[in-house]
Amino acid sequence: MATVEKERSSRQLATIWGLDVKKIVYAALGAALYGGLSIATNALQLPGAGNVSFRPAIVIPLLFAALFGPWVGFFAGGVGNLLGDWLSGSGVWWNWDLGNGLIGLITGLVVYYTLGRYLKRKNIIFAEVFAILGIVVGIGFASITDIWVSKLSFSAAVIGDFIPSAASDLINGLILLPILLIAYTAAVRRSGR
Repeated sequence: MATVEKERSSRQLATIWGLDVKKIVYAALGAALYGGLSIATNALQLPGAGNVSFRPAIVIPLLFAALFGPWVGFFAGGVGNLLGDWLSGSGVWWNWDLGNGLIGLITGLVVYYTLGRYLKRKNIIFAEVFAILGIVVGIGFASITDIWVSKLSFSAAVIGDFIPSAASDLINGLILLPILLIAYTAAVRRSGR
């Protein structure tokens, strides 16, 4: 019995961390959606924060990560942020692109528990918890590295970057993620997959 359980766990890990054509397509779609939707709101700068915008589009890498895993989330978050900033003229900040990638990567770890299925409330709560962890770690990384990249003081990185960015992403992500997970699950069930 233990051998069967171990084999199933090993197969599950391979599925979560593996890449195939379907995941590559989802990653590209997620990046394009995140980048495109970010352009619309990058001009909505949060008052008192340095170059931090209101971003409801953060839900895109969270959603794609929760559905398709950590690599899809990493690519959708990192490349999507790069595209959104570059196309809206905000400049390219490698540490924020990597931070957004980390948001998707960490959120995507929830697939280990949920298998990308959100029929049960428990799975949606798991997705929310992993999204919180992803946002805190990803925005924390981007903010702290701004001490060196943008020559900020520690307090400026925390007060001007981390708090407004994390708060905006948490509010947007935690409100929109369950709505989109429920809508996606209903659409998949209706299609018979």
